[in-house]
Amino acid sequence: MIKRILLVTRACARDGFAAEWRACVGAALTAPPDARPLGLAACTVLDAVTPDPPHDGIGLEWFADDTHLKRFEAWWASSDAKAANDLLGRAVEPGSVSIVVAHEHVMRGEEWLRHRRREGGTSLKHMALARRAADLTPAEFFDRWKNRAGKVGTVPIPADARGQAYIQNHPLLTADADWPYDAVNEVYFDDLDDMRKRISWFAENLDQNEDDLVRKSWFVAVREETLWPVPPS
Repeated sequence: MIKRILLVTRACARDGFAAEWRACVGAALTAPPDARPLGLAACTVLDAVTPDPPHDGIGLEWFADDTHLKRFEAWWASSDAKAANDLLGRAVEPGSVSIVVAHEHVMRGEEWLRHRRREGGTSLKHMALARRAADLTPAEFFDRWKNRAGKVGTVPIPADARGQAYIQNHPLLTADADWPYDAVNEVYFDDLDDMRKRISWFAENLDQNEDDLVRKSWFVAVREETLWPVPPS
């Protein structure tokens, strides 16, 4: 499957943004059946946990393959998607939408994730957005990143900061791709206290251990709501 990740800055009041953003992401369901995403999730950044976030909302859309994604993109660019685009224009700052199209790799917690996606509802998640170290090619970066799952540099991430499931999203390597990030990861938690443990641990251990992998990174805590059944990975 292919995962399309949207990252946006809100244009409406903070207390109304979650509902507005949910409607924006859900508008993809108005696409024709052959273009409609297989799954949808709307993520709203928790401002109280993430000071000065780089984005206020993150949308997730799953597609069977590149052909399926292209049908959706053609619909989105057409007049038939005007209502969906109007919703986006009211909720999101013009020009703030960044997109990453990636392959999803579930590195840990596949059974937990499958159950949660089947169950639906909301989840808490810690996400990292990163640019790779300048001396690494994308392929070298992906290989090193996958081999470090569960560690920061050579330091193992403690059990109470690992979460229930861990996903790496590897942006597609295409000739015309210029993604804003080289890496997007997602770590799911059952409660906010456990997520805060991860945030605190990373604040103490990231800078001195990952400079050979990433040159810059950003973290956001989000509340994710499943809007359309997300297919198993």
